[in-house]
Amino acid sequence: MSVMTDLDDRNRPGLDRRHRLADLYHERTNFRFMRHRRRYLGAFVGVVLLSMAALFVRNLNLGIDFEGGVAWQVEVAAGTEPTVAEIRDLLEPLGFGDAKVTTITNTQTNTETIRVQSEEIADDPVKLVRDAMAEATGKKPADVTVNIVGRAGTFAVDGVAAPDQVKVEAALRKIDGVEPTVTIVAEEDGSTVTAEIATMPASPLDTVTTALADYSGRSATDVSINTVGPTWGSEVSRKALQALIVFFLVLAVYLTLRFEFKMAMASIVAVIHDIIFTVGVYAIAQFEVTPATVTAFLTILGFSLYDTVVVFDKIKENTQYIGTAGRMTYAEIVDKSLNQVLMRSLSTSLVALLPVISLLLVGSLLLGATALEDFAIALLVGLFIGSYSSIFVAAPLLCAWKEREPQYRARRDRAGRDRAGRDRAGRDRPGGNRPGRAGTLRATEPVAARPSPSRGAAPIEGGVAEPEAVPSEWDPTGVPGPPAVPRAIAPRPRQQRRKKRR
Repeated sequence: MSVMTDLDDRNRPGLDRRHRLADLYHERTNFRFMRHRRRYLGAFVGVVLLSMAALFVRNLNLGIDFEGGVAWQVEVAAGTEPTVAEIRDLLEPLGFGDAKVTTITNTQTNTETIRVQSEEIADDPVKLVRDAMAEATGKKPADVTVNIVGRAGTFAVDGVAAPDQVKVEAALRKIDGVEPTVTIVAEEDGSTVTAEIATMPASPLDTVTTALADYSGRSATDVSINTVGPTWGSEVSRKALQALIVFFLVLAVYLTLRFEFKMAMASIVAVIHDIIFTVGVYAIAQFEVTPATVTAFLTILGFSLYDTVVVFDKIKENTQYIGTAGRMTYAEIVDKSLNQVLMRSLSTSLVALLPVISLLLVGSLLLGATALEDFAIALLVGLFIGSYSSIFVAAPLLCAWKEREPQYRARRDRAGRDRAGRDRAGRDRPGGNRPGRAGTLRATEPVAARPSPSRGAAPIEGGVAEPEAVPSEWDPTGVPGPPAVPRAIAPRPRQQRRKKRR
């Protein structure tokens, strides 16, 4: 007759059997994430280097709001099927052969839209008028609002202190062919200076406008023109960078007060990893970077931090209530915490990704909303990498830093010595325990029952003798041998006498 006894709970996922999908759903996972933390950190370094290389090799496809320039957009009349090659052949003789040409399809209305973007033209009358307005009012060119309809143009500047109408008109009349009508409206926070020009001078932009109108079967007034100076793009980039720096400072202070400094630094590194990865994807795929992309980046940071804070909060809780006994290494505490919040993190990310995917497929592909496409692509990439980084970047980095602390380093070294001692004792004992399923010892032959040396217990009356614990051999290193197989507890002599009296 054979006897089989397990020291640990049977049928545990990850130890006694493979994980099943039901384990994830019922939060019974037992993944050992920190066993491969060096690989995760190596992948983190590789992703950062690859993204940086893509950024320097291919650069970002910056939109007009960052680089400055001129953009034309016109909806094609029904029955016309525009192609990028035909539009490039149309612009080449006009000196705009290097312009960015895209066609946008609106499946709902079954219409096509042509969009052409080019660098800013130095001798463009619109640029000259805008710069003159800015200089006369003491503002920046980016502060001048430009509205061009056909050949008429309106230029407005808000918040001007003590404007001089004569000075503004004189500055504008220096431009050939410009006859402005300047009006000033006083307001509480400064005056608004508006210059209206009934007929703008001829510009190279007009040739492109006329060519696109003829090609699309529309009139010149149907072609919308958007002009943005490079100063505006630099202002947007500078303010976005300032907002990011302030965000990181506030984040570091809050997480240090809420958790600890190392957790704050691990969270910031994970967020930086998410940003660099997303930027690398944009550089490789050459997606256009617009102000909507910057807004999506800020949204990404929020989702990434949410997952990281949930993980770190559980790690802190387990460190206080489980790690105080000194029996678990910090890596084991992190593994336990990650398994406890794994389902919550995956569910949150999935719920957040579903509307983003709908926004990308329905809003962009079906409805033709290109502004939603820029926002949705950044969110889609950022949400995915944010969930990844909270588990495979922030947690391994925190574990690597914390296990350098004396108390956790001592636990790790002690656990390593215990495992080595158990393995050595199991190998040295004849028929000893062999490595197999974790926490399982099997006795294939029944052990004859004999009185315990310490208690002097008699054999159990009737039936087959139960197996008894075999004491481990003495180890000069002081490391105990493998756990012995527990035997059934026999009645003590005093208990037997009491039973007889009854």
